[in-house]
Amino acid sequence: MPRWDITPNGVGAVVSHVGDVMKVLDDIVQAYSGDLEGAATSAGTLAPGGASGEHKGQTGLVAAALAEFMEGTADELQFIGVRVGKSVNGAVEATVAYQEGDLEMAAEVQNKASGLVMPDMPTGWEAGRL
Repeated sequence: MPRWDITPNGVGAVVSHVGDVMKVLDDIVQAYSGDLEGAATSAGTLAPGGASGEHKGQTGLVAAALAEFMEGTADELQFIGVRVGKSVNGAVEATVAYQEGDLEMAAEVQNKASGLVMPDMPTGWEAGRL
């Protein structure tokens, strides 16, 4: 009997691993924001004499550049999780479709082997509801 070359348990293990990695990635993205802010604060200003204590609240060129960089990469960082989530959901949906297709193929092969003619059987996910 024909079978799909996919194992739902294997897909589940990969999906679980991706979830673990995404948790770590989320921590990294959160740290990224704080690290850039810290770097901008520590970068100092172009104040005369290099005094930083008396110019609180002012930012320099490096801080401005880091702020622009952070603003420019915010959308990309924000949508990493969205893209990964859609990919994982697609893998799960495809696995379910493969399983349903496998069940349909098995039923068709068994019906052909037994010589039975099945009248207008529902296909896809509806077949499992009978």
